[in-house]
Amino acid sequence: MNIKFFLSDNDLAPTTISGKLYANALIKRGYDIEVVQKSNRKLDILNKLSCNMILFQKTFDKGHSYNEVRHLKGKVHLVYIDDDFLGMNDKNHINTLNVADLILVGNKQHEALMHKYTKTPVETITSINDFENYRYIPFETRNNNPLIISWQQSLADVYISDLLSIKYPLINLHKEYGIRLQLYGWHEGKHYGKPDNRRFVSKYFPFAEFISFMPYDSYIKHIVPKIAMTDIFIVPYLDIPDRYGKAGFGLKRIMMLGVPVIVSDIGIHKEIIQDGVNGYIATTADEWYQKLKELITQSELRKKFSLTSRNLIDTKYSYDNCVNIFIDAIKKYIPDFK
Repeated sequence: MNIKFFLSDNDLAPTTISGKLYANALIKRGYDIEVVQKSNRKLDILNKLSCNMILFQKTFDKGHSYNEVRHLKGKVHLVYIDDDFLGMNDKNHINTLNVADLILVGNKQHEALMHKYTKTPVETITSINDFENYRYIPFETRNNNPLIISWQQSLADVYISDLLSIKYPLINLHKEYGIRLQLYGWHEGKHYGKPDNRRFVSKYFPFAEFISFMPYDSYIKHIVPKIAMTDIFIVPYLDIPDRYGKAGFGLKRIMMLGVPVIVSDIGIHKEIIQDGVNGYIATTADEWYQKLKELITQSELRKKFSLTSRNLIDTKYSYDNCVNIFIDAIKKYIPDFK
């Protein structure tokens, strides 16, 4: 089977990085795959059909959407990896999903919601982890005084409401314990037409360090080692539709490093985190405060979460398990995918 994997040409996007990990994993398993990022090449493939299957990263890029692919329905297998819940009120987006043979999503909540919008089969997969670049850091190597709490987004400026939803717990804990706050992923108004919001956030967190976004290669070299020395990592997401498609790609990378995590109470987090066992799930501001305080004051609890987090990645989310889940999801509806 000849397969084309259409990825975005935006190499800054985490979904592009994730897509490349999927593609490379399939190539290692012997699948005949060509990764395609250039729009002209995509359109040429769509007009001169020469493959059996096309895998698409989302629906929004040139060469991915309904008007460009609808003529291929029934002629080639069309599979979309729809890794967020954006665009569900967009007619073109829905039409694109309806023309597909299969939709792959990152969590069970997203899968359940998708059935309200499309009759196309939907399967849940899990992101493939980059074990080479995210090595476990033993708990004992972290000797920060005061402790460091970190937060990260690939486009931090878009998620400031999520971060500020727990501003009072963080402010109060800084007052009580002098915790340092490291905030990663600021584009500084340089990309996506988004404004630089660091000054606004610094009004609430004058004690925070703002770390600029870096492309993947530089991120691996300069940022990952810095995050690896963090004492606690926070993932506060608002309970809104735009967050329902989250696949836990970033969260699992932090857990691979052995950094203890506290996360908000949304779909994907409840699939990955067992509250009190390999991390904490917090709902209210009071819960965020209490659970952060427990981690700040109890080094043995941080050590427990560090070890159990990495163990979960090594077992349930091992490289081979994640690849198998991806392959089995497609084979369930496209048996000749082999």
